[in-house]
Amino acid sequence: MSSTVSANVDGKTATKLKMVASLENRSVSNAVSSAITVFVGLPKGVRDFLLELHAQNDQETIGRLGREMMAAAARVRLEKATADLASEQRFGGPDMASSEIDLMEEATRLSRAAAQRS
Repeated sequence: MSSTVSANVDGKTATKLKMVASLENRSVSNAVSSAITVFVGLPKGVRDFLLELHAQNDQETIGRLGREMMAAAARVRLEKATADLASEQRFGGPDMASSEIDLMEEATRLSRAAAQRS
């Protein structure tokens, strides 16, 4: 069941929202829906800290935090892809001589494919 909500934002935020939606080939409504879903899914402490940084206009810390989050997401995506490969048992075993490099290359390929889908 879906519900309609509304929000008031300043002009700068509205402009940035429209730009992000356009760059991602999404409607503004879809971008807002995704942002709300992610925001309410975060722990309260994280939400409060992000709002604090925004209120302080601390772009340096916001940028650094964004880069660290992307690095963490990439690590988790790689770990997940590696676990998925291991569960398929396509590599290794007594009759297969797969190297760790083979596993990492396949995990990277799967991660990139997953990133392109999202």
